[in-house]
Formats: sequence, structure tokens, C-alpha cells
Amino acid sequence: METSRNYDLFVTHAWRFHEDWTKFTELMDKVPGILWRNFSLPWHDPAISPNTEAGGRFIRSSLESQIIPAHVVVLLAGVYEIRSARLWVDMEVEMAKKHHKPIIGMPPINKESIPDGLLALCDASSTWEATRLIAVIDEVRSSPKYPSKPSGG
Repeated sequence: METSRNYDLFVTHAWRFHEDWTKFTELMDKVPGILWRNFSLPWHDPAISPNTEAGGRFIRSSLESQIIPAHVVVLLAGVYEIRSARLWVDMEVEMAKKHHKPIIGMPPINKESIPDGLLALCDASSTWEATRLIAVIDEVRSSPKYPSKPSGG
């Protein structure tokens, strides 16, 4: 009996559903033989202003609580291309590094590469091809640089 492999992922976002984020979740949902949990939630209460001290603290805390349980952080270059999203994505990358989470870069949809400056933040990169993506996730999860043991696979 084949067992499913489990993946807990945080996918970079900027508090709204973005085409790349949606495509990534659809891609993962279609991969046979895996179970995955999406720890990124691109939503926040609009009554909470990130521009206030309390609101910013709340949102940073929320982001960090999403990143901590993840095995891997997926950095979507397409989200980073949105100028207003950079603050959030930079914060997500900073938190991933703080909590020793491997970062996998993904190019924008319909592009082949990730800008060099963004690629420098990543431990690995992948294409939008599911088999390649899963292989890269497995590779970074098993790296001695990231000693936490993956669950279920």
C-alpha cells in the first residue's frame, strides 16, 4: 500500500489572492500521491490597518505563525513583481530565514526565470512543472542545512 507524502508549505503572498498564488495551489492540489497543507492565508481583516503600530504587529505575528509550522517557503517571483507586495514578501523571507525554513523560488507565470536579486534569497528554484517542484521540495527538506524532519515522507 503506497503512502502519501505530506508537505506543509507557506506560499508568499500580499494579503490578497494573486494569480500566481492561485495557480500554485491548483498545481499542488493536482499532484498525485501527496497531501499538502497551505499555511499561507492571503487575507486579513481590512479593519486592521498595517500602517498602525498595533495593526502592523498583529499582521507580522499572523505571518510568523503561518511560517513557523511550514516545511518550506515558496517564493513566488510573480507576487514580488507587484510593487505594493514587496514589503510583505520581504517580511515573509526574513521570517523564513529567522526560523530556518528553506526557500524555493518560482518564476512568474509564463516566464522561465527568476530575477537574480530574488534568486539570491532562495535555497533552490523550480519551474511550474509538478514533478520538478516536488523533487526540489524533497531535496531542500532533506538538506542537512535544514535539520527538521519532514512528516510522512
